[in-house]
Amino acid sequence: MSRLFPVLLFLSLLAPALHAESEIYAGVGVGYSTLAVDATELRSIGVGSNFEAAGIVTRQFVGYRYGDYAGLELGYINFGAVNDQVAFQSGQPSLNYSVKTTGYDLAFIGRYPLDAELAAFGKIGVIRWDSVGTLETFPFPTKSDGNDLIWGLGFDYRGTDRVHLRIQADFVDIQFANSWWVLSTSVMYGFPFGR
Repeated sequence: MSRLFPVLLFLSLLAPALHAESEIYAGVGVGYSTLAVDATELRSIGVGSNFEAAGIVTRQFVGYRYGDYAGLELGYINFGAVNDQVAFQSGQPSLNYSVKTTGYDLAFIGRYPLDAELAAFGKIGVIRWDSVGTLETFPFPTKSDGNDLIWGLGFDYRGTDRVHLRIQADFVDIQFANSWWVLSTSVMYGFPFGR
């Protein structure tokens, strides 16, 4: 709660005129992600090659938009299971390595309306993630978790007063991955108030 206090204080100090455009919203989305892990990160389990994979992502989120320019959002992301063939040593047969990751994120949203229907936005926040890695010949999966940075950019198109379409790219700075990004499309339903 102590980390959330400065954000809530900032939102409460914004000009009252911004409050006239406030909205509570919820959304669901689907997308595509890519993950790359360098071989140095996999040496603890004996793997000697890089891991690169892509998969389908699903997400759900709720948020509070305060005026036209700022908001706070809480979400859940299921990165799905991604698979790649990895080798222990050159000359040996490769094995299937699978990584399944989920996470909860809390992010500050900054918006800039381009016109009455379209707004660009950026987000920055923290993701709490849990990951399970499985190598096909080992009976016990390796588990890891942590808190890391998530940030992104996108566009929010307001189709009607309550229904929005969002397209966004997120970049996840998860500890074990060298590169992880997500491209997704979401449908949102809003409850505007204070107008």
